Amino acid sequence: MSESLTYGTLKNYFTTQKYIKLFLAKKRKTQDVYLSQLTFRFLVDFEKFLRLYVPEDHQKKMENNTVMKHIQRLRKMVTLAYKMEWIDKDPFIKFKPTYIKNEREFLREDELLTIIEKEFDIERLTLVKDLFIFSCYTGLSYIDVMNLNEDNIAIGIDRGRWIITNRQKTHSKVKIPILPIAEELIGKYEGHLKTKKTKTLFPNISNQKLNSYLKEIADLCSIKRT
Repeated sequence: MSESLTYGTLKNYFTTQKYIKLFLAKKRKTQDVYLSQLTFRFLVDFEKFLRLYVPEDHQKKMENNTVMKHIQRLRKMVTLAYKMEWIDKDPFIKFKPTYIKNEREFLREDELLTIIEKEFDIERLTLVKDLFIFSCYTGLSYIDVMNLNEDNIAIGIDRGRWIITNRQKTHSKVKIPILPIAEELIGKYEGHLKTKKTKTLFPNISNQKLNSYLKEIADLCSIKRT
């Protein structure tokens, strides 16, 4: 199964596994349970545990949709166990996930300009700012930017430099002209110690940290979002 999952997806499953182990240790006083012991009550208790638990690397409890994502990953594993006939019944039959639809707010042009012009003395904030701006001027997602390397740069029919890559989520091929501001950011990290090691265009950073630092940048730029 691991061969069909991306590195980022595997990391998410390992995170869910970590919370299951914490739940077992803290609430069930054990390190493991049999598949046959997975019941509707187990799922309800696990959900409650996730909603009340405050991760050590966070300052607040998980949001509803984050909890549901962990439940969803567990469900996929349990469904696989059921299909493989390792368990006689699916404990998720009566469990109804509840997602909250979040309306995404777009960044205004003046807000983007504020971020571009903002200077930071902290390296991690500067990197995240640059990655965000690069995404804005290329339309690439976090993971697609992280995957970029020199092999993804080619000369187009206009004699300009283009990014040619496959989106990780959809596997669709995209060709994107490199605008001046994006070109400047690529050049900025050329020869960087971390990019030399990873052979990527930009230093790697986890999606979790990137999102956290983006919120910090928004606060420092007085950009308010609900």
